[in-house]
Amino acid sequence: MRLEQYEFTGTLKGKITEAERKWSEWCDRMNLIYGEPAAASNVDVKFRMSREGHDSYSPYYRSEVTLTVSRNETVLDSRRIVIWECQRFFLGMPTKWNFPGAKTAGYFMDPSYENAAIELEEHIVDFLNRA
Repeated sequence: MRLEQYEFTGTLKGKITEAERKWSEWCDRMNLIYGEPAAASNVDVKFRMSREGHDSYSPYYRSEVTLTVSRNETVLDSRRIVIWECQRFFLGMPTKWNFPGAKTAGYFMDPSYENAAIELEEHIVDFLNRA
């Protein structure tokens, strides 16, 4: 869901922080659960929650969850879910510079935490069953 700068509030920042915390815990749990079955299939499975930037309301801040399946350092499959992304726009196009009239907007994940987590978990189970 796209949010304009005037919609950036303390409540939204709390939701972003809470979502990042939940996803970080979920990634740790999934790495423990699927590490052994993946090793038995001779693949590496990594769930990772990453952040780029310091302030969630600054342009080019991004937090995301990545699922990577690899074998011998070769990536076999990768999935990414963006939790929050903040960008600066000028005339509808992303820009790095703060032109007069440029606006900042953010994108908060559309699917709920539970639905996205189930989707990623089903994907890794299907992948491990095929491997």
